[in-house]
Amino acid sequence: KRPLGCTYNPDIILTSGSVSQSILKKSKALINTKIICIGSSKYQKPKKFKDKIACCLVIPQGTLKECICLFELSLTYAKKNKRQRFIWRLHPLISFKKLKKISGIFKNLPYNINLSERDLKEDIEECDSVLYRGSTAVVSALNAGLKPIYYQKTIDELIIDPTYQKRKGKEIILNQRDLKLALNKKLDLK
Repeated sequence: KRPLGCTYNPDIILTSGSVSQSILKKSKALINTKIICIGSSKYQKPKKFKDKIACCLVIPQGTLKECICLFELSLTYAKKNKRQRFIWRLHPLISFKKLKKISGIFKNLPYNINLSERDLKEDIEECDSVLYRGSTAVVSALNAGLKPIYYQKTIDELIIDPTYQKRKGKEIILNQRDLKLALNKKLDLK
């Protein structure tokens, strides 16, 4: 968004979505640049939410640290709340085999936690909510009508939420108590 000079400023910028288009259009450095939203092949028309059993999809981004962070949070909750199911899935760059080598959380997992290697769409269809941090897979989950729950480790932490511009309808949690409230809250269809 910084000016590069008349010779180097782009004449046209193509964006994959209206959010990035809006951000770029507000830039004073790009006043003479045509900004066009062409869309994305990942776009899916949003679906209406269906009643599903209490199952939360846990989708960390592609780092070992982020996987452990979200899995530990949901594991602690799952041990205390046996009716709440969780599906843990991984970014394609990570494997459960690799995670099991660095963390002991996979020993004696309760029956209400499933490790998934299925297609994302299959996992989404089985869930009513999604617990995430920086994973862009959350967009597919939102389009399918899952309730979004963003885990922010601390109040002053840098937000890594790919849907950071949308605050309504999303639960932002800091701890187990917040997670319980978020999972038990009805989805706001608006």
